[in-house]
Amino acid sequence: MMLINKRYASSSMLLFMFSIIKMSSVFVSESNQDLLLSPRTSKHKIGICQLTCNEDKNQNFNICKDLITRAKDQGAEMVFLPEACDYIEKSVSASIEKGETLDGEFITKLRELASTLKVWISIGSFHRKMGTHEHPKIYNTSVVLSDKGEVKGIYDKVHLFEVNLKNGDVITSLKESDYTVPGSDFYMPIESPVGTLGNCICYDLRFPQMSNILRKFGADILTYPSVFTEPTGEAHWEVLLRARAIENQCFVIAAAQVGKHNEKRSSYGHSMVVDPWGRVLADLKKESPYIQVVELDFAYLQKVRKSMPILNSIRSDFEKIKVHNKAVFLETQHCYACVNIKPIVPGHAMVIPKLIRHRVEDMTSEEAIDLFHTAKYVAAKLERHFNATSLNFGIQDGPESGQSVKHVHMHILPRRKGDFEKDEIYDKLRDHDKDMSTGLRTMEEMAQEANELRKLFGY
Repeated sequence: MMLINKRYASSSMLLFMFSIIKMSSVFVSESNQDLLLSPRTSKHKIGICQLTCNEDKNQNFNICKDLITRAKDQGAEMVFLPEACDYIEKSVSASIEKGETLDGEFITKLRELASTLKVWISIGSFHRKMGTHEHPKIYNTSVVLSDKGEVKGIYDKVHLFEVNLKNGDVITSLKESDYTVPGSDFYMPIESPVGTLGNCICYDLRFPQMSNILRKFGADILTYPSVFTEPTGEAHWEVLLRARAIENQCFVIAAAQVGKHNEKRSSYGHSMVVDPWGRVLADLKKESPYIQVVELDFAYLQKVRKSMPILNSIRSDFEKIKVHNKAVFLETQHCYACVNIKPIVPGHAMVIPKLIRHRVEDMTSEEAIDLFHTAKYVAAKLERHFNATSLNFGIQDGPESGQSVKHVHMHILPRRKGDFEKDEIYDKLRDHDKDMSTGLRTMEEMAQEANELRKLFGY
């Protein structure tokens, strides 16, 4: 696995920062997948929740618990909660003060619930403490839980809402950055039993490049858990959700808050599920608390994509992978060589092509030659630098091989006698990033190693 995130990654996944040329946003990508990325043609039931949270976390949790239980009883394989499903406070200071870490009570109870009910849960978002007194703000963080209660992925909202609207005597003024830190990491799609999830939050809905990237890397479902205001919801909510579904040929699931939270805040509601043709499959209107179970037909999704193969018309020459330069220690004409966030052995590195290439066969001859030549060149120097005596090279090409991100990437692992027993290294490579709660390096640590390695290559 490659680099960059300080938090949760996934099984045998590529993690990289990239930018889309001629677009303004730059994201760090990662994935969290244990299931195959093969096309689905089956039907799956999901539950979409709508509620009206207030400042009482216990009350909000109990409502979420009831909705999730009811959805499971109706056959839902996965249940989707809205943004800020832990609480909505009256003041900035209270919003910050009541935040919890990922191992806090709110997430822990939902993990236990997922495990007990044997259901996957998308926690639209919660107020996540940064964990340091030096940063008196929070992250707005979504979490995906498996039916075993495992954290399969998180995403910190990257676009923070800001609005100042006046409609007669009614003034709507919100600035999320007053108490929230924008995320710097953008996660690759996550495999779940109901489809491949591309997770966004609320205001991200207005930035289509995010969903375009998620679709490019295999998303079947785009999620937009939200707390939309009344005036912006009335004007833009449905049209934006349907646009994201149509342009990406994905299902869209948007669980939302609704009604009056306190004297300062009320939300639009209308939680929706939209199909890949833009048809609204569910609209929860102003109901609260409310759950609706919806069936997603993936044979229909494949039919839409086959009848109008949008991805075939995308100009791939506009798209390049741009790895975070702090983690890069060598750049060639077609490739980057980078350090790893959770190395299996000292010197564990990655080589990836600059252009997005799903499979080895998608690479040009020049790119393939550069990739393997770069790997050979890098590996020889890493072997000597880390006093190793052998090497492992690893490429997972296609879902049955264990590839879970649709982008070519090569692992390079310097080996020493006795570091692993026989073929244990392959198990380690497969499993090393399944538990990303421990052993992750900081960006500073990765940058320090990259700086050291640059000296070997004069980069």
